[in-house]
Amino acid sequence: MANEATKDAGGETEKTPLQKLMAAISGPILTLGIALGVTLLSMLWDVSNPARLIENLTYDMRMASTAFKAQDDIVIVKMDDASMFAMQDASECRCLSPVDKVWLGEVVRDLSQKGAKAIALDILLSGWRTEEERQEFTRQIAGLPTPIIAAVDPSLRPGIDYQIVPNLKYASPNSLVAREDDVVRQYDPKPDGMASLASALAEVYGANVPKDIFTMRYRSGLPDDGSENRGAIAPSFPAALVKDLPAEMFAGKTVLIGRVTRFAKGQSGILEDMHSTPLRFMAGHADGTPGVEVHAHALSQMRQGDQLNRPGMLWTALTVLIAALGGAALGLSSFRLWVAAVVVLGAVVAVGFAAFGALSYFGLMVGLLAPVTAFALSFFIQSRLATTQLQQERKLYSTALERYLAPQVIKRIEDGSEPVQIGAQMKEVTMMVSDIENFSGLVASTPIREFEMIINGYFDGLYDVLWKHEAMLDKLTGDGLIAMFGAPIEHKDHADRAIACARDMETYTEAYRDEVEKRFNIRMGRTRIGLHSGEGLVGNFGGEKRFNYTAYGQVVVIAARLEAANKEAGTGIMFSDATLKLAKNPGPVREVGSIQLKGVPQPILTYTTSLT
Repeated sequence: MANEATKDAGGETEKTPLQKLMAAISGPILTLGIALGVTLLSMLWDVSNPARLIENLTYDMRMASTAFKAQDDIVIVKMDDASMFAMQDASECRCLSPVDKVWLGEVVRDLSQKGAKAIALDILLSGWRTEEERQEFTRQIAGLPTPIIAAVDPSLRPGIDYQIVPNLKYASPNSLVAREDDVVRQYDPKPDGMASLASALAEVYGANVPKDIFTMRYRSGLPDDGSENRGAIAPSFPAALVKDLPAEMFAGKTVLIGRVTRFAKGQSGILEDMHSTPLRFMAGHADGTPGVEVHAHALSQMRQGDQLNRPGMLWTALTVLIAALGGAALGLSSFRLWVAAVVVLGAVVAVGFAAFGALSYFGLMVGLLAPVTAFALSFFIQSRLATTQLQQERKLYSTALERYLAPQVIKRIEDGSEPVQIGAQMKEVTMMVSDIENFSGLVASTPIREFEMIINGYFDGLYDVLWKHEAMLDKLTGDGLIAMFGAPIEHKDHADRAIACARDMETYTEAYRDEVEKRFNIRMGRTRIGLHSGEGLVGNFGGEKRFNYTAYGQVVVIAARLEAANKEAGTGIMFSDATLKLAKNPGPVREVGSIQLKGVPQPILTYTTSLT
């Protein structure tokens, strides 16, 4: 049929236009298929528990390293151990828990009198030891101009389960949201339908309070000075010292009071109200972040209005697909293993920088693990396929060239350690042409079986010499051969190799002549060799059905003319000055003289290294 593939005389299949089209598009289709499959696998992997732990790790590191600075008007009054002991000394019950509300009321009153703009108590005020304690606390804060917000158990009913204190606004403390790995990354502005501490404080500033749970964008902490305040979002002062501190430390500031159990370097103790946060890799947060500070971080974020955005599933899938396509495209290059590792590592670094940039400048927290996994996996799959294809092509090259190249060269081509290009190109090479003197007489005077043995033995020995110097056997010419040095394997010393090879050939052929004479009583003619170096057009020629790796150009013509010129000069080897100029170690040579060659415009200065 007209549209079916036909076979040429050599048995090779000639492809139809449809087959050629399918071959052309099969590569892109395979790349797209790999990318789509890897994208699906990466998305499924991304939701697994091990992947989420890794993703959360990179999330926290990015969050901590791109943290904004908080406002300068936030102050933490910490109920540290020293303050708790001071409270115990001042308390009638001499107890540490629950917090003495009378003592706490004095701290609140002092802060208000020193000009605090707003005060939030991350301390439950829904229970009282005695009625007198409640009344005294109420008296202390009565008439204070500062908004005071206190935490209360949202499950209790105001006015029923606890008495409402006038001039006090209540808020829920249950706003810190920790999910799979118990790290607080989200904040609920209205847990249980009640405003959180940070939300109530944000309203004092007229800031927009989010309606739903939002992802927190933590603020940078104080420098690591070795004290217990390292890493705190804002200046922190013990509650026991408030009455003695100057008013300017609190005037116009938002003050959050809560339990803070950080310790200076080298100290240790019982940690209370500490939460694991994305800041856990920063100084002062290794043991957790105090809950009161988490509220301060949320307050700062609400006031600045910078929400952290995360791409939806569609955009995430598109990002992963692009990464997979990029990995598959790069994988086509079939890099060496160490280069592949560098490429994957470079891609990971590039994606990391892009993710950090997206978070720093656009507030966009993109996933890292899925695109990196997609890139690396598609790169690996595609590169392995490309490597397999390359090995097959190298095998094809070696099969096509194994009758023309030395076995050690073929092995290097197959394992990829020897670069080879068999496409047509202009290339500097050294050509060798040889033949046997009076070959026609040898054929006419020698019985067929003896001639077969003589000529086959002759060429077998020549092959060994050619392979020793890693020459490319272009073709046999009946009684001689044409060989090439410098292609397809690029040898910088191709001229030296050619001269050395010619010497070894002459040594071998003279010894072989003696052997033939002793065995068959036949005297073979001398082997004549011509060498010339220059640029030639080398590659596969002959059409799609039959091709041969060969060379074209003046470099071949001159080498053949020099081989013939040996007859008149009485030499066995003749090479041009072009070859001698390229040779670094030509060995002993002598000048033959300038020869005008047929078809060559200018005379050629020639040399020889003949044994005779």
